[in-house]
Amino acid sequence: MRHGVLVLVILTYFHEGKSQVTDKQYALMPELFYMDNFDQCMLHGDEALYCFFTYELKPTTDNNVIWNIIQNVSSKPENYNHTKLRHGLCVPTSCSRDYAASGSEVEAIQNCYSRKLALLGLTGNVSALDCQTNTSRYPVDIYDWAAGGVFVLYISFLIFASLYEKIVLRRSIQKSKTTGGRILEAFSIFKNWKRLTSISENSDHKKLRIIQGLRFYTMFCVIMSHTLMATFGGPIANTQYTENVTKKSLNMLVAQGYYIVQTFFIISAFLFSYQFFNVKSHHKEIKSSFFFYAAFLRYIRITPTLFVVWAIHSTWNVHFSTGPLWDAAVGKEYRNCRQNGWTNFLFINNYVNTKEMCLRQTWFLAADMQLFLAGLVVLFIINKYPKSIYYIFGVILTTGFVLPGIVAYVKDHDILYRQYPEILYDFNCLKMPIYSDLVISTHTNMFGFFLGMLFGYLFFQYKDQDLRQHKILVVLWWILTFGLCLSTIFVAGIFYDPNFKYTALDSAVYWACGKNLFALGMCIAVLGLTHRIGWFVLWLMDNDIVQILGRLTFSCYLIHVLFIQMKLGFVRYPISANDTMLFIEVIGDVGVSYVAGLVLCLVIEMPISAIQKMFLSNTPKPKISANKYIKAVDLNKQDVRQEEAASTKI
Repeated sequence: MRHGVLVLVILTYFHEGKSQVTDKQYALMPELFYMDNFDQCMLHGDEALYCFFTYELKPTTDNNVIWNIIQNVSSKPENYNHTKLRHGLCVPTSCSRDYAASGSEVEAIQNCYSRKLALLGLTGNVSALDCQTNTSRYPVDIYDWAAGGVFVLYISFLIFASLYEKIVLRRSIQKSKTTGGRILEAFSIFKNWKRLTSISENSDHKKLRIIQGLRFYTMFCVIMSHTLMATFGGPIANTQYTENVTKKSLNMLVAQGYYIVQTFFIISAFLFSYQFFNVKSHHKEIKSSFFFYAAFLRYIRITPTLFVVWAIHSTWNVHFSTGPLWDAAVGKEYRNCRQNGWTNFLFINNYVNTKEMCLRQTWFLAADMQLFLAGLVVLFIINKYPKSIYYIFGVILTTGFVLPGIVAYVKDHDILYRQYPEILYDFNCLKMPIYSDLVISTHTNMFGFFLGMLFGYLFFQYKDQDLRQHKILVVLWWILTFGLCLSTIFVAGIFYDPNFKYTALDSAVYWACGKNLFALGMCIAVLGLTHRIGWFVLWLMDNDIVQILGRLTFSCYLIHVLFIQMKLGFVRYPISANDTMLFIEVIGDVGVSYVAGLVLCLVIEMPISAIQKMFLSNTPKPKISANKYIKAVDLNKQDVRQEEAASTKI
């Protein structure tokens, strides 16, 4: 029987040809991903033992046909490494004989698989072994109980505050004006819902409405990117789908999707800069204390919501379920947040312990905070030397433009941040030096931020002009917006070919131009949209529903990864991926993330914001304006609306 199978394999291999692996030959390889029934395994009580491991294959004989097929497929970088099987077994049932006769799990699985794969002329070694019993590896500790107690008390207070505001404060103007009344009102869910859904009719606000739309669609792309990353980061049943999807041109929209985060940097800087110059237009002098005060306000505005999400990940979330991938998807985040959460609150997590980063999505918050502080220094210099504003921005933007290229050249990085299957699996893409050096580092993202500041200044200068009267500007807007953004993404398709040869200089040029030219295209898009250029794009950005969803961006950005990680942790079998399934996955994750973001916004973000405004209104601080002004917002703010200025001096 064994010899008959081998003869069939050999005939198939030579009949179809060695150079191109056919589907029939592909099917001869052992399953790359396999998982026994985890839940049934846990029913064995004290004898339950489920192990997920990597089995590194090697041939038992020379000129092994199946081994040649495996090597042929694995030699292509756009394919999985099929020499490493990723399997999950219920050891007492799948390898019962070997388990009973062996002294360890490794020995049992080793003997079991050597026997099973002998028919194919293969053997191997077990590595990366992770075994689970029916006893939780994460006992509930004092930190969990403390977090749970605070949660119950806070929810009780929210319910009380909401009912008190609705029943008592709305009927008594005097009580609502007291300090206690204002505090309770700040925590009222009903009041915060009203704040969230209110729409300002101010003329300046109408110009900036598109910011919320841009934030929503950017957030949609971020969630989509993370959903696909999590799907391909786990076991896939039809591995050919993942291996072929990277060959499609449209894949560049996902593979280069990290460019979209430049939009958040641009929005943050655009509004930050606009606010400053708007304030400056009402004052001859701005004191140095203003800049320290701005940094302090930003920190206390962001940190409470970040702390709540950190507390969820570092306490109860790990106790919600179990599974063969639960520890890799959720338990690892739990450990990282317990160990490295302090870096998040200092906003240095994009440089310190990046491989064990807590809340990986918060690399943006760290980079944005660092760039915000650098932006304050730049504005301080501009405040001293206002006539040199274009020279100052010119030097900074030139530096920011060439820095990614210099880093890529000096460190000899690939021309692309590739998203091949083996790189995506187990989130290996987040552990690569190119990720920490060129994707999440502050200095390689500074161009987009400071370009956003420059365009915020240009908007302030020309906000009262109607650019739509200049037809050539409208035409240029369409060409530059879509031309720059799409060309920098799709040109990567040429470099994605594994046979494409490039030099260190080529890599430096693309890293300097790609992300930065995309940022330029987005800045042009924002400036044009604020002047009502854009036709259907303007409508997509400007409708009322998108305005409300845009205000949830900060909370949604922080919380969405929680559900994506949990979903991966729930996986029991390899997923059969296809375009329709992925579309449904993305829509589902977007929906769940925005529902959770709404809750987080209403119960944490908006109450903290209201409390901050209340106490700051009674605290001496730099005077911002005698008139009303547009409150600058970014990813970390709720809305762009008209606010009364503070009444203290700079």
